[in-house]
Amino acid sequence: MEKRRKNHIEKMKSLGKCPDCRGYGVVIVPMHYIGSNVECYTCKGTGEYSVWENNR
Repeated sequence: MEKRRKNHIEKMKSLGKCPDCRGYGVVIVPMHYIGSNVECYTCKGTGEYSVWENNR
């Protein structure tokens, strides 16, 4: 599992995208009756790897 996470982070780094939201700036929070988009807390909604790296 750790190796998979590291590979994902390296891939997102090469693309300049936040690994948590995949560069979209939002994360989908599943709920019982509806899905909700919430601003990514680690990249502050920018979707950029550099912001993510500074905030993790």
